[in-house]
Amino acid sequence: MRVPVNNSVVYEDEDIVVFRAPSDEELEKLVKELIAKRGRPLSWKELRKELSGIVGEDRLRKILIRLIERDEVVEMIDGTFGLRGMEERYVPVKTKKRVRPLVPSKFRKRWGPLIESAGSIAAAIQYLIDIRLGKRRPKPR
Repeated sequence: MRVPVNNSVVYEDEDIVVFRAPSDEELEKLVKELIAKRGRPLSWKELRKELSGIVGEDRLRKILIRLIERDEVVEMIDGTFGLRGMEERYVPVKTKKRVRPLVPSKFRKRWGPLIESAGSIAAAIQYLIDIRLGKRRPKPR
């Protein structure tokens, strides 16, 4: 197991240890701790890998949606998930295919104007990469 879970042991013998599944609140805390520990936004694939054996994909998606709706987690323009405030200094990663946002209304509110001015998500990602790496000056508002 990759992620330490502070849950009660249900069964234990020399070959296996079985833990009680974490509650939604414990999972929310675990997701935020994982992101904070890494110090950067994590992709869906990274979160799923870290939490495999602890939570299924549907439950993880539900937890992420709840955290995004409460503005505790931000879905970055490249589809990664970071803590609030990480979007200010995060350099997005170019992706081959951008998946649909988990909470489209929050995504549009945060990234919509940039995507519109750049013309596409890919162009907006490239613009942010250039800005954050100092290759381009920000456009005046």
